[in-house]
Amino acid sequence: MKENIKELRSHFEKALQGFLKSELAGYPGVKVTKNKIAVSHKESGAVANLHFEYLANSRAYETIILVEHPTLQAELDSIGPPYPSNLPNAKFVYSMSTVSEDDACPLLPVTEQGIESTCQRLLRRLQEIDLPIVSNLLNLGPGLVNDVIARPKYFSYPVPLIFIALRSNGMKPDADTLARILSEQTLGYTNHREQKDSFNKQLLAALG
Repeated sequence: MKENIKELRSHFEKALQGFLKSELAGYPGVKVTKNKIAVSHKESGAVANLHFEYLANSRAYETIILVEHPTLQAELDSIGPPYPSNLPNAKFVYSMSTVSEDDACPLLPVTEQGIESTCQRLLRRLQEIDLPIVSNLLNLGPGLVNDVIARPKYFSYPVPLIFIALRSNGMKPDADTLARILSEQTLGYTNHREQKDSFNKQLLAALG
């Protein structure tokens, strides 16, 4: 059985690599290798790595995404939030695993039809969710504001990152957006509640 699983994995992973290479050929800065997609941003030196990891216990694949962004990290350092990052590794501005997302770890397919369906499913998530988030991060796009609000726990410093995105794009939040930015969900009130609340309100006030 172990040998059979090994063969199934090898066959699927080879098919997935070829499929994603073809489908993502037009994306700037994208390089597809076995079980991995790297997205680089020359101007800032930022890089995102998306790994497809096999989970032996569940016979499924999780996607792990890690983003390093030296320019953005330097801006965060200059802002100097007085509370720790959401992420255990200080060099990342974004870190997530689809294990914590509902129905986002497809099973190892065992038929040709299953391989095609699983490749399409992974591509759909990449195109609709993961790659747009990565693009907004690497390019400091205006969509980064809503990305952080929607998934704050995956970002190192949610509100300072929103502040940088707003400032970089010459944007000012309306009352509804501001309320969402300063919500308990975005701030992550588990620890350092008063520090976060006070510092982030002052930070956003600097937008004028």
